Amino acid sequence: MAVEKAWAVVVHNDDVNSYQTAIFALHTVVGLAVERGMEFADVVHHQGAAELTRFSAREQAEGLVAELQVLGLHATVQGV
Repeated sequence: MAVEKAWAVVVHNDDVNSYQTAIFALHTVVGLAVERGMEFADVVHHQGAAELTRFSAREQAEGLVAELQVLGLHATVQGV
């Protein structure tokens, strides 16, 4: 039986964006509540990166990464 690959959207810490920018982008693009955005931004800050979500289709993950990048976040797609 073939195992389907998933595609993770990973947000990376950088020296450019503030917590406020990250929270705004997460709320605007994926509808994350401000409180949850704060928690996620804190994890990214302390761990260097964190997985935001997964998709079964690479194109969906790439689309979300592009939207996050437009708002200045450093985000990538990783096969998992």
